[in-house]
Amino acid sequence: MPAPALPRTSASAAAFCAAAVVVAVPIAWAVADAGYGIATREPLRDLAVIALWSIAEEIVFRGALQPAIARRVDRAAWLGITLANAVTSVLFAALHLWRHPPLVALFVFPVSLVYGKARELSGRVWPAALLHFTFNGLLYAASALRATA
Repeated sequence: MPAPALPRTSASAAAFCAAAVVVAVPIAWAVADAGYGIATREPLRDLAVIALWSIAEEIVFRGALQPAIARRVDRAAWLGITLANAVTSVLFAALHLWRHPPLVALFVFPVSLVYGKARELSGRVWPAALLHFTFNGLLYAASALRATA
């Protein structure tokens, strides 16, 4: 039996995003600690690139691809995950094979599910983009702190 969908409200989206940020802090630290951090060379340039990539990826994946898939498939969810979110997340993780080892790309999948859920709860792409930038920014900060430790 599919899980009931959460109502699409700004309150449920905001609560979900806030919880995702709280959980992202130790995850970002663990990823950096495992040696899969982001190189920290020029903070202003690096953060600008992180912002641009986060926004661009979310426009493509959560702004265009996920809604296009959602229009063509059943909207039922399994454990709160729609088929459109799952397919988009598989493709998003696969894209990360371009610049990351397979293990890192594999761990991108559940993070992508979070971005997709934020998109579905809010009905907009910007919460997913903000979460994406926040996670990558936290990973950048954890990487910088690990490099100076």
